[in-house]
Parts: sequence; structure tokens; C-alpha cells
Amino acid sequence: MTLIRFCFLALLVTGCATAGKEPPPKPFIGTRWASLLELPLPGEPPNFRFGDGRMQGFGGCNHVTARFVQDTVGAGYITIGRIESGMRGCDPAARNAEEHVLSVLQSVTSYSITGESMIMTGSAGSLQFHAIPLDAKY
Repeated sequence: MTLIRFCFLALLVTGCATAGKEPPPKPFIGTRWASLLELPLPGEPPNFRFGDGRMQGFGGCNHVTARFVQDTVGAGYITIGRIESGMRGCDPAARNAEEHVLSVLQSVTSYSITGESMIMTGSAGSLQFHAIPLDAKY
């Protein structure tokens, strides 16, 4: 009877220990990351996807691309090259949000991912992102 109680307690402790665990982090490469803005804009939020040394996405007003280099040891260091953007006119609030997001991205030197959230930090500030499905429509 003691062995049964011991096994039951072991299962209970193991189940409780795994119940509060954070889900594994989303991969940096291939995940679509939406920027979380202080004042959300109507429509599609600024979002970016990183892969094969290129960043592609939507800044809030225009489509953008850039090259990036990240460390190869998983320390979370990154450098984003010159960001190229379209010249589409849009709402002044969206334009301001895009300018802010792109200026911070241009200065980014590190990132960290926890679950479905990512924070990118650089000399111009930091941005918080949330992973979204690649096929999400706005």
C-alpha cells in the first residue's frame, strides 16, 4: 500500500510541476511577429518575419524589407541593416507609428523570446512583439 501512495504522490507532484510551466518559445526565424503599440491602430499592426538573413513585413503604412545578421550561438544579438520602405501615403497616426517602429528596429542590438512574446532592444528604445499566425487577416 505504501508503494501505491508513493507512486500517486510522485505523479501528483510531477503533474503540478509541469502545470505552471511556460510554453516553449516560438522560433525567431519563420515566426510572424506583430508589434504591440501603446495606442493600437485600426487595421493591420506593424509585423515582421525574419528568415534567411532578411526581414520582411509591414511597418503600419508600407511594406518593408531589410537584411539582418544575428549571432550564431543563440545569445540574442542582432543587427538590422538599412530598412527599405515603400512610399505609400497613409493616415498620419499610422505614419508616425511606422516611423517610430522602424527607427527602433534600425537601432536594435538584442532580442529575447519568452513563449509567444519577443522584446527587441536597442539605443532608440525597445519594442514588444507577439507571435501571430502566418495566415492572419486584418
